[in-house]
Amino acid sequence: MTLLLRRPGKLFPGHYPKFDSRDTMKKLFQFLGILLLLFPAITYGECIEGDCNNGFGIYIFPEGGQYAGQFSDGEFSGTGKQVFADGNRYEGMFVNGLLHGKGILAYPDGSIYSGEFNRGAISGKGSMIFPNNSKYEGEFVDGIFHGMGTYTYSDGGQYKGQFKKGLLDGMGVLHSDGQVYRGEFKEGEHYGKGTITYFDKSQEIGEWKNGEFVVTQKIKAPKKTKTETPEGEEEPFGDEDIALEDFSNPEQEDIFLQADLAAEQEQEDIFSQDNINEETEGAEQ
Repeated sequence: MTLLLRRPGKLFPGHYPKFDSRDTMKKLFQFLGILLLLFPAITYGECIEGDCNNGFGIYIFPEGGQYAGQFSDGEFSGTGKQVFADGNRYEGMFVNGLLHGKGILAYPDGSIYSGEFNRGAISGKGSMIFPNNSKYEGEFVDGIFHGMGTYTYSDGGQYKGQFKKGLLDGMGVLHSDGQVYRGEFKEGEHYGKGTITYFDKSQEIGEWKNGEFVVTQKIKAPKKTKTETPEGEEEPFGDEDIALEDFSNPEQEDIFLQADLAAEQEQEDIFSQDNINEETEGAEQ
């Protein structure tokens, strides 16, 4: 989907595709399916080298693939490398036979995830690079972009803000074709109030209604002085030239601050609960 941001007499194209991470979800489900098949296969596989009970060993699976790393009580536990029958490759931490901690998961199509795993699932902070060179960095929950993150499109556009269940949802900043949109999103679409800043730093402030951006205020581009940009040269546009905080209104800044704090608190609560559960499990054992 291409959204056109309109100004009098001109069309300023912005490549704002409706984005979701369902391809990542599909990859995750395929990977979890491999994990579910993994544990019964351990019984029928073969330890070909080392100590596959308590130490370092190499274990091969009957359907193909192998694990090389540390074992504890006959389970993958510690650091290790695993090659799956379908070509997926993982290197990182294992706990009680599950991917848990930091690791790198590479897919046959060239996609690479690097970051945190939780009990066999991609959860926590990490990054995902796709074959078309697009990239996501931020928070994941069960393999889905969820929380605060940054998605960089293959054409150089970038969204930074909140995600929910794989979709742009919440407050965010979107850069595309020399334009900057700062405002609200819902289920992958523009929603609510926002501000568009154009290449010349002029602005339109408004609200989305029925799929259209209704402008409520216009701010003219600042006048250039003789020392700013030589005649005939275009003024550069980038993060170093624009401080987003300078042209955002206080109400939106408050919303961003509250959203950041809430996301950080939610992440801390999740990690705290995981640590408590692990300590409890350890004590019981």
